[in-house]
Parts: sequence; C-alpha cells; structure tokens
Amino acid sequence: MKKSTQKIENAKDFEKELQVIDKLTSFNKHKAHLVDNESIPAVLSRELGGFKLEVKERIEEEIDEGSIDLPFKVDNVFYETKTTGSVSNSTNIRVGESVDFQTKFELKEFYSKEFCKESTYKAFYEVDVNEIKTFHREFETVSYQIEEEKYSYNCLRIKLQGKTYDVIQFKDETKGYYIFECLEEQSYDEFSKSCFSIQQAIGFISSFMVGGEKFVFDDRGNVYYSNYIRPSIKGMYIPIVTNPYKKDFDKAVADEWYQKLTRISLKTLSNLTHKIHNEPEFSIAILVILEVTSLKSLLVIPSSFAVIIEQLSKHLGVEETGTERPIKDDELKNKILKELHKVIDDKATNLTDESILKIKRRLNEFNKPVNKKRLTNSEKLTRPFEQLGIKLTLHDINIIEHRNDLLHGNILLKTQEEKDENTIDIYMMYVSAKLFTLISKLLLKSVGYDGYVYNQAKHLEKYLKMTTEEEYFEKI
Repeated sequence: MKKSTQKIENAKDFEKELQVIDKLTSFNKHKAHLVDNESIPAVLSRELGGFKLEVKERIEEEIDEGSIDLPFKVDNVFYETKTTGSVSNSTNIRVGESVDFQTKFELKEFYSKEFCKESTYKAFYEVDVNEIKTFHREFETVSYQIEEEKYSYNCLRIKLQGKTYDVIQFKDETKGYYIFECLEEQSYDEFSKSCFSIQQAIGFISSFMVGGEKFVFDDRGNVYYSNYIRPSIKGMYIPIVTNPYKKDFDKAVADEWYQKLTRISLKTLSNLTHKIHNEPEFSIAILVILEVTSLKSLLVIPSSFAVIIEQLSKHLGVEETGTERPIKDDELKNKILKELHKVIDDKATNLTDESILKIKRRLNEFNKPVNKKRLTNSEKLTRPFEQLGIKLTLHDINIIEHRNDLLHGNILLKTQEEKDENTIDIYMMYVSAKLFTLISKLLLKSVGYDGYVYNQAKHLEKYLKMTTEEEYFEKI
C-alpha cells in the first residue's frame, strides 16, 4: 500500500473560533437588544441544536417566507439576520398587572455586522465524537501542526477552482468538528458552494456527509451562523476498503488483500470534487445515494440505484457513429461459430429439427455489425463502462438489466420462481450492493482512480446459495 501521509508545514490555530462557538452555544436567555429599539428587552437562547431570539414585544410585521430584517446586539456585538424558521407570538395576561407580549424567532441564519464578504474562511461543523475516525482509513492525508503538536491522519487537502482547501477532523473530550478552511481569499458564496461539493465527495467515500449547523469565521474572527441546509447524513455503503482486517473478512481473505488495497489519493479526491462542483449529474447521484441509504429501505434503494445507473450512463456515455462488428478477427469469429454450432448439435436430442434450424440461422448473424447510433437500452446502459475500460461480467450485465424490472414496477424483483420473504429481502440487498459497486466504478474511474473497489455483494452470495467467480475487491 502506498504511503498514506504527505508531511508538510501546515500550521493551524482554531482556539479563538472554538471559544466563540462555545460561548454562543452556552447562551441560555442571554441578554440581547434589538438594534432599532434598545428599550425592548430580548434574550438569545440555545434550544434544540439551534438559536431562538425572544423579544418582549408583539411584532406584527409581515414575515415573507421566513425572511425578516431583525438586527440585534449581544455583548456589544451587532448581528444581522435575514432568515428565520418558526415565529410565534404569545400574550400573557395577569389580573392587576400589565399585559406581557412576546415574540419568539427561530434563527436559521445570523452573522456579525462586520463579517467580510471577501476573505479567507473557516467553517466549523459539530459532529458526534464517534464520527471522528481519522481520514486515513480511506484517503491519503497531509500533516498539520497546532503549536508543538503534530498530526498526520486527520487532514485532507483539496484543490478546487484554483483554490486550496484543508478539511480537518478535530476533537476534544466531548465534542468533534469537521473544519473546512480555504487558504486563499474568496467570496463567502463561493466558499459555501465549494464546501458543499467537498462535503459530498468525502461523504460518498466515507459514507458520512457532514451537515447541519455551520459556524463560518472570516480572517478577522467575525462569525456567520447558519442552520438551514440538510443535516448530517450517514449512508450504508463505502466504495473502498483499505484494511480488510477491520471488516468482516476471513483472515485468509484479509491476508491476501491487505497489501494490494488502495486509498483515494488527494488528486482523485480533488477530481471528484471538481466533477460534483461542475456537473450536477455527479452531485445528484451522490446525494441520492447518501439520502436513500440513510433510510435503509429495501423498497427505495434498488429503484433509486437503477435510476442513478441510467442517469450516469446518459451523462458519461459518449455518442458514437458508424458500425462495428463485435469480433473483428474472421478466423476467430469462424472458430467461435463452429463451437456454438457444436453445442447445439450436442443438445439436438432435446430439440426439434425446426428449433435447431431457427437457432442456427440466428447464430449465423451473431457477429452482425452493431449500429452505434441505434443501441438497445441494455447497450446504452453498459456503453460508458466499455468506454471507460471497466470490465463487466455476464452477471454484472444481468444485474444492470434489473433496471427494467425496477422502473416498471417490479420493486420486489419477483420472478416466476417462488421465494420466501427472507430470500426476497436478501436478494434485494444483493442487487442494491451490486448496483452500488457498479455506480462506484463509474464515478471513481471517471475521475482517474486507479485501484480496487469493494464488491459489496460478495458477502451475500452464501445466503443466496450463489457461487460466482467474483472477488471481494475488483480492480478498475
């Protein structure tokens, strides 16, 4: 296995940003003021993984689709907000006392008034500490340093649109963070879009896409908080494995493959991120994979994967013209034809003379030129594999052709053969895993990956009493 870490000078410092996050997330009815009217009392509170601003006044202003201009001040820092979630008004009437009005805003987005629209940025996503498992399980990494401490396995360096991004897994005793940092100046919108593309790329490889609350800091320490995007997603499948001893493999299998398996290089990761960023078909495919597998529903996963196979085939397949014979060598063609005729002759006792004649007529056209402009659905689905140099077995092709079953309502992949419910479930798991492996080959091969892809379905063969010549890992 290739060296997994590039040793570089890469000093980091997140102390000030983490202090701001700790302070903000500790607020419980913390005193605040509306900028336009400081005489109106208000409090800012941390509630249910978000923030709420309670104003001691009934605000009758019409709020258009969750947007409102509501500047407020906390600890002498001015914040602006444009996006809210739920808004509620309440009135508390006590006998002999004044009427107590209150409006509560769920803040989806707020930011320091001094926040720079152009800067170098750092984005912090808090995650469960258990999700911090080091990047070097799947990726090549770069080293970084915090004061005197050196770290080797928790930093990815990605090139995108001429900018350099570091993604770091960071944790202390109680909290974990994914930290996205751009090393060059750019706009906030560009940074946000780039981060989302990187999130998807890492999520596809690791099966965990970070999301939810985001604290972004400019180079002066001003903060921009948002919480209106999709939450973190945990999928089911990973396209590669680098340490088979950590998976459910027999020791003999792990011994055979351990030294052969490959990580995702930083160049490949950058290429994948570029595709996601610039080609919506890649982004949609990965988001669908992560979202449907997070549901763990066998009624949804196979059909969704069939749609992805078709979408990627259309996107990656290159239109060709002209005709082409499958076998170009006439001598080889005649040899194969002779052997096929012999197979029919050997089975002649089980066939009628009429059947034999019809079959042999068709055999004589088995090497008929293929019109590249008039491919069958099956040929269109397999064309990008051929063009990318990905070998497909007859078994792979049969699995791909389940697309017809799934897209025409046969969600349970039923056949004329009677199967019990457990067998149907296992077969649907098997088809889902095979389709994911095929999708992974298309995605990774198209961004320059040269290594092994994990054959997710191999483990399930024994439960289906199935035997194939496929390996647990397949080279692309």
